[in-house]
Amino acid sequence: MRKRFRVRYEWDIVSIRSEIREIAGQAGFDELDQARIVQSVSELARNVVHYAEKGLILVETVERDGKEGLRILVQDLGPGITDVEEVLRKMDTPTVTENSGLQQVRSLMDEFSIQSVEGKGTCVEVIKWRKTAQTIQDS
Repeated sequence: MRKRFRVRYEWDIVSIRSEIREIAGQAGFDELDQARIVQSVSELARNVVHYAEKGLILVETVERDGKEGLRILVQDLGPGITDVEEVLRKMDTPTVTENSGLQQVRSLMDEFSIQSVEGKGTCVEVIKWRKTAQTIQDS
């Protein structure tokens, strides 16, 4: 499964959220992980609207090392982030307020990466792995 969404306006986020929830449910995620995925996509889409004006979201199912999950790629053509390493360092401090949306996304998802080129845009990739009977038993 693979789906693309265009993001330009705040109201785009509302329809994207409901479609993402449906996709996550069909992919076998429980209610809590569906909420985590939806919140993450919502935050990333909001960043596109506020900082870049427009962008794309790609959602696809992935399989790796016997695990199944959802990969979400959010790409914009905005001004980019001047110093990604600094943003990542700030995300590691407990009192961060700037970029706290990215910090929240990183805490809600299982994998998080960000790349940015000043003047050309930013790309954030996140993955949420579906819990299996074994991972539930191990926790």
